[in-house]
Parts: sequence; C-alpha cells; structure tokens
Amino acid sequence: MSDVVTIHASSAARRGDALALWARVISRNPEAVILQMDSLLDVDPWLEVIKPWRARIDTVAIQPAILLQLITGDKSLLCPEMMVRALDSGIDDLVVAKNHAPELQARLVQAMRFRAMTHQLRTSNRELTNLSYTDELTGLLNMRAFKPQLVSASQLCGDGKFGLAVVMMDIDYFKLVNDRNNHLVGSDILQAVGNVLRPWNNGDLTENFSRASRYGGDEFVMCFSVESAVEACLRIDGLRKAIASQAFLSHGRVVHLTASFGISRCPAGKKIDSAKMLQAADVMLYRSKADGRNRVTAVDLGNPVDLDHVRRSDLVDWNAGRNDDRFTRIDQAKIFKKVG
Repeated sequence: MSDVVTIHASSAARRGDALALWARVISRNPEAVILQMDSLLDVDPWLEVIKPWRARIDTVAIQPAILLQLITGDKSLLCPEMMVRALDSGIDDLVVAKNHAPELQARLVQAMRFRAMTHQLRTSNRELTNLSYTDELTGLLNMRAFKPQLVSASQLCGDGKFGLAVVMMDIDYFKLVNDRNNHLVGSDILQAVGNVLRPWNNGDLTENFSRASRYGGDEFVMCFSVESAVEACLRIDGLRKAIASQAFLSHGRVVHLTASFGISRCPAGKKIDSAKMLQAADVMLYRSKADGRNRVTAVDLGNPVDLDHVRRSDLVDWNAGRNDDRFTRIDQAKIFKKVG
C-alpha cells in the first residue's frame, strides 16, 4: 500500500513523547498514519497533539489520513463520547480491529480517498477564488477584491490607525499605442505595467501596507498607508519615473510610456468615505492630464476641499511661502460639493 506509518501510540503516550514522535512521522509526509492503541486511556495525549496540528496546517496542504486503531477487539470500548472527541480532534476514523484485518484495510483506503478528494476540492476552490479576485491580464487585484480592502483601510484610517492615500493612474495616450502598433502590443504593455505594480500588493492592513488593482482599460488604482501628502507624492513620483524610464518590449517593438497620477490623502483619525477618496483621486488624475500628463497631482483631505474649483495642480504645499502653490481654501459654509 501507499506510504502508511503505524505508531504504537499507547507506548508513546505512556513515555510522554507523543509530540516528538508525531513531529518525526509527519516530516516523512506519509499518506496515512495509524495510531495503534491497546487502551483508550492513552488517547488524550494524542488528541492534544493532533487537534492543534490540524488547526495550524494550511487547509489546502496535503494532509495524511489518521486512523485510531484499538487492538483489544472490544468494540464496546468505543463509546459515542470518545468517538465524537476523536473526530473533533482531527481523527478521520476509529476502528477496533487486529492488524491486517479486512475492516482496517477498508477503512484505511476510505479515509485516504476522502483526504485526497478534500485536498483536490480545497485546491480547486482556492484557484477559483484567486481567479474571481484577480485581473487575468495584469495579475493585479480586480475591483471586486480591491474595493472591500479600500473600505476597510478607510475605516482604519478614520479610527486613527494610519494615514491613507488613494491613487488613480492612467497610461498616457494609450490609444495611440494600440493604433500605432496593435492590440496584442497593447495587452503586453498592460501586462508589463501590472508587473511593475504587483509588488504593491503586500502587507496586512496595518501601518505598512499597499494595494494595487486594475480599475479598467488602462487605468489602475492603488491605496497605501502614508503619514503625509508630500510622502505620498514622493512615493508615487518614484513610480512615475520608473514607468517613464522603462522600455517595454513586445512583438519586436520597443514602446516608451508615461503615466499620469492623481492622489487623495486622508490623515489618520479623519473619517472620509472610501468612495469620496476615490472620487478625489480621480479628479486629481484629470488635473494631471489637463496640465500636460506625466505628472502627479495630489490633494490633502485634511481640510475641506471644493474639488470643482481648484486653481492649481500643485495641491501639496511644497512651499509654504508661496500662496499660488497652495490649495485654494474656501469658507466651509460656502462649500456645496466637498470631500471631507
């Protein structure tokens, strides 16, 4: 039969080395493990080992079938309470049988078949989940996956956990790339840009995280934790330069690109709806495109902002001594459409 390990479990339980023996056995990656016992009084140490091990292991990892074999031959010893405890702890089956008994062999085959089917099902479900939350062309998150994380991030930002930046990005003159080459080249370009952005999908929603998603067409959206609007601009400007300096190769063609960016930044502790942050970033993206493309435009939502009446694209206060480089301040009572 396949790789099946039999453990004299009663002896190990009495010696107190059930955990060490289990670690050695599992390191062999067996397909099945038979815990052979001559008394149910020895089962508790094994349940205490197996239950937390089952809980820790990756659900799609290949796990061995585990049978508890009572070799006394007295089936009355397997009371319902004991069976429930064993099954709840990760034992696949319990059997009262001598070695090489037909019932033991049949139950072993059944348990192994069940584990194999479970592994295949969980693997398929994970693959389907990844497909449903991943943009097929770029490998980035799709909006189905990105939006809930943006909502959670904005809530954490409002709770004071961290400052948050939301970024809208658009490839400049992407239609010309398709018109001057072909759509296969255009697809390759989008895939290459996805490769540039993929490292942004990292970290839990804590003080140091970032997410990147394909918004649609040649537009992308990102969010990340950040302390200031200036810091957000510097980080995104580094991304802008990386894209502008890269030569994208496709079907024997060399394509040079630039991209435009819009940023909305919210300070920690300020509650702003994620949809409004996305809207503000989109407005800033259009400012970048209107002002010549290949640039970064940002707005700090720490103050009331009228997004319909922005004087300048230099929305970050780069120079506090120059009023024309500052975002227009409007009396709050006069704001009809604002973010904040």
